[in-house]
Amino acid sequence: MTILTDFRYTSCLSTLIFIFALVNFSCGLPADSLHVMAASSLTEAFEEIAEEFETVHDIKVSLTIAGSASIASQLEDGAKVDVVALADEETMQRVIESRELSQQAPKIFATNYLVLATPLGNPSNIEDLEDLEGSITAICSEQVPCGKLSFQLALQKQIELRPSSFEPNVRSVRAKIELGEVDAGLIYVTDVNEQVNYIRIEEAEEIKSNYPIASFDGARVEASDFIDFVLSPTGQKILEKYGFGGPVDY
Repeated sequence: MTILTDFRYTSCLSTLIFIFALVNFSCGLPADSLHVMAASSLTEAFEEIAEEFETVHDIKVSLTIAGSASIASQLEDGAKVDVVALADEETMQRVIESRELSQQAPKIFATNYLVLATPLGNPSNIEDLEDLEGSITAICSEQVPCGKLSFQLALQKQIELRPSSFEPNVRSVRAKIELGEVDAGLIYVTDVNEQVNYIRIEEAEEIKSNYPIASFDGARVEASDFIDFVLSPTGQKILEKYGFGGPVDY
């Protein structure tokens, strides 16, 4: 009898915990909000875009920022989302293979390219990719867009990258540079700030990353309005302010 009572109690408790977890997850995303997931390099630009969008549409935007590969993994696991904006087409295609598009095919809304970045003062005198040999460097993991682009650029320039550190996203690379933990790293031009020194790389501007945006099955009707807003003159002006290039045909 005791065993049966304990089992029932444990089973009931487990059920209650499960229900509580589901309620908490649901509460994490307001029911009346538009859920947008965006690549980490879009942080400031999309924060401003979301704020501007809210001023002309009667809906709150819940913005989730993460590395593109991390976002893709969450979506493959069934995460709820209305709009997705990623830092490369390959990762978006990976998402499409696991989720049905809401209406239209993804649209390219921005472009980006890489620069060399060093701590302020450039203490190791890094001037080009060739100078990374023998230096302590950081780049994005090859599985994420900024990492793919780093290796693509190195291949184009016939240079072998041997980083000391692989990071999950471009903001992590920049943080290591800001803290002086590495001699240099590769980051997007849009991630340059006053805490790092940067050097343009010859040919890098021709090897750009296209940023696609899309909505998926089950998205709110306002998802298409948000995508249109990102592609509008207002949205494009905000993106341009943060250093992004303009859209191209998908």
